[in-house]
Amino acid sequence: MKNIMLNIYHKLIDSFPLASFFIDREYSILHVNSLGLVMLDVSLTEIKNQSIAIYYPEISLCIKQEGENIKTFFTDKKGRKNDVLLRYASIDDGSLFGILYIIEESHSNQLIIEKQKFNEIILDNIPADIAVFDKNHNYLYVNPNGIRDVETRKWMIGKSDFDYCEYKGLDNSLAQGRRDLFNQAFQTKQQVEWVDEYHRDGKDICVMRRFYPVFIDDIFYYVIGYGIDVSELKRIQNTVISNENRYKLILKSSYDAIIKFDSEGKITFWNPKADLFFGWKSEEVIGENIFDIILPKRIGSIYYQHFKDFVNGNKSFLLDEIIENIGIHKNNGEFPIDISILPLKEANGIITFCTFIRDITSRKEKQEQVALQNRTLKNQNSELEQFTYITSHDLQEPLLTLMSFSELLLEEYSEGLNDEAKLYIEFINKSAIRMRALVTGLMEYARIGKRDDVKEIDCNQVISDVLTDLSVKINEYKAEIKVENLPKIRGYETYIRLLFQNLISNGIKFNKENNKPKIKIKCSETENEWKFSVKDNGIGIDEKYIDQVFIIFKRLNNDSLYKGYGIGLAHCKKIVDIHNGEISVKSKLGSGSTFSFTISKKI
Repeated sequence: MKNIMLNIYHKLIDSFPLASFFIDREYSILHVNSLGLVMLDVSLTEIKNQSIAIYYPEISLCIKQEGENIKTFFTDKKGRKNDVLLRYASIDDGSLFGILYIIEESHSNQLIIEKQKFNEIILDNIPADIAVFDKNHNYLYVNPNGIRDVETRKWMIGKSDFDYCEYKGLDNSLAQGRRDLFNQAFQTKQQVEWVDEYHRDGKDICVMRRFYPVFIDDIFYYVIGYGIDVSELKRIQNTVISNENRYKLILKSSYDAIIKFDSEGKITFWNPKADLFFGWKSEEVIGENIFDIILPKRIGSIYYQHFKDFVNGNKSFLLDEIIENIGIHKNNGEFPIDISILPLKEANGIITFCTFIRDITSRKEKQEQVALQNRTLKNQNSELEQFTYITSHDLQEPLLTLMSFSELLLEEYSEGLNDEAKLYIEFINKSAIRMRALVTGLMEYARIGKRDDVKEIDCNQVISDVLTDLSVKINEYKAEIKVENLPKIRGYETYIRLLFQNLISNGIKFNKENNKPKIKIKCSETENEWKFSVKDNGIGIDEKYIDQVFIIFKRLNNDSLYKGYGIGLAHCKKIVDIHNGEISVKSKLGSGSTFSFTISKKI
């Protein structure tokens, strides 16, 4: 029910014709309407859960003098001050929540006059009965949830509940009761709340209603009336009460240890799972201090002190939180547990407590196994990278020897060799050169990893540097490259630059004959990542090869037309992988390709 009410209050202040703030008793901001956000020059994300006192230093005085206008000032996020009038109204018993609304001296009165009528589109869609009354309790507005029939709703404007009862042939007692409550709200300038209960269509209906008077500078403007159908909640409450024994049975059969205790910490309920976890029978622990029974002494004493602080009205005790800690068995010593403690308000109003405990021994063992496997895998990967690098490096020497001697044979003994022998030597030399390029590519591939420091990267600057480096190639092919405004991201700068360089270079190289390359780079943002795309108008990729383009040394094109070794896109995939992203390509043979990749915001 609490969440339902919070949603209603959010929607309600969104429709207010004044800058309005929904706050809790700790002054934390729960919601702000659009006028409030504009006034403070902030977004809802920036201001939510902040203290309202940051913007309105005299908020405590305003709350203390609820219902009165307080002349003060507000400070927006840029430090600019403006004089305002504040007024606070609590909207929950115990002043747990309240609405603070702002009246700007310079233009607020005119604003109120201009916006006397609420945004009916918004109010019509609020899932509650909404009505607005003048000082005589005559209707100024009724939403469809209040009266469904359009003609009746129009007829009600300017009329009262007495008129409605007469129109429907009903007894005036309902209207008189409403009038008394309305007068109470009007005279006290305070919100009035009540519950209507009646029987309709074979069902018991319960509607929680409120009258909320709006006064500004002691001038009455209107009374807002709203009602929420709480029938289902009432039925649930009755069901819970009538089936208390059934729920006790559920508690006893739970997979968790469930223990209830009073405000002195004495155990009042102990389910069978608690027997298993802690080795004590229920009859042995009822009336004992829970913190002495289930926790080691060094931990139990700390919990007990925090618990007593909470009981005495302080906020030092963690509630509604699942905390990993240590439990103690009667005979078998300590074991790991998850523990959470919740306060419960009984039917008689007394506060008791319930704790839920789970034995996490198995989970901790699995976590240790996973951690060990991760360490082993990390070591194996490190060894593999080292092996790849060393092997690639050591292969360079015999390849250089092979290249040198083949060239020497051609230079020194060319006259004594026939054409066929010369051709064989040229094949050997070219193969050695190609092999060296492949080994170099493999060595570079092995080097790619998280060796640089993560830093903020301006992608616009990176692209600018890459285009400068590729300027000769760009001019040669007369390539046209368009880049939308790109974001600043966090990542490994060297590899991000190599990623863009490979994709742009491929877009230029793999182009149709007599066709000017056109490349477009853009980026979009989601909550957790940046999504880039590099689109070209090149030769495209046959659909049957799409899954192979990122495999190292996998070439899909004619060597004589397009030089390369099948390494670039493999580099791209590995670079995206170390940025916790994914890379893919959409392409059609002869119609260009679009490479898309993501860079995580959580690196």
